[in-house]
Amino acid sequence: MQFKNKIITGFSKLTQDEKIDAILKYTKAENTQVFKDFRASDNHFQDTFNNFSENTISNFHLPYGIAPNFLINGKQYMVPMVIEESSVVAAAASAAKFWFSQGGFFTRVDAMIKSGQVYFTYTGNRNKLLEAFPDIEEHLCNQTHALTENMRKRGGGIKDISLNEVHLKDHSVWKLNVSFLTGDSMGANFINSCLEKMASSLLEIPQLLDSFKDEELTVIMAILSNYVPECIVE
Repeated sequence: MQFKNKIITGFSKLTQDEKIDAILKYTKAENTQVFKDFRASDNHFQDTFNNFSENTISNFHLPYGIAPNFLINGKQYMVPMVIEESSVVAAAASAAKFWFSQGGFFTRVDAMIKSGQVYFTYTGNRNKLLEAFPDIEEHLCNQTHALTENMRKRGGGIKDISLNEVHLKDHSVWKLNVSFLTGDSMGANFINSCLEKMASSLLEIPQLLDSFKDEELTVIMAILSNYVPECIVE
């Protein structure tokens, strides 16, 4: 789609058909009927799809294939694969069939700890921050208690919180390193929700501890880490 160098305003407030009309108006697109052709005939079903994202005008379909004969830890599976590349499904099915006669695949979970960080700056007394950390840790755990309730029922939750100083070229920042157990779930949304809550709760510390001042502490970011050396599957 090629635009005519004009800002489009209010696009998100349009209906799906009005959005398509806007595409025709602002671009050189010609065949927009295909957008309507790929919508679900069931309006309730289509509404569900529309709520998945923003500015939806249609659906994007991919083939749903099956790779059979996966024998994993002595149990047989048929693996669903949503992909447009036929050779990938064929290769997976072929490999599964070959290894089935050899005993299949064997897996073992060696560790399940995932982590995330909250980075912040602190311009006050370094020792004061370190001494107050047990109280800060307790406050952060209390503030995330509701978020971790269901995960704790499944044997997961926050495992550990540590505080580290990160020395940069001309200054230092501080890092809360938080370890999580998320059970069988990937846990990305859970971890990010906890970290974001910790970030906002960290800003409450100056009001809770008299020795801190508001301007001394500023949150930089809260983020799930993709570096998980303690989350290992063999």
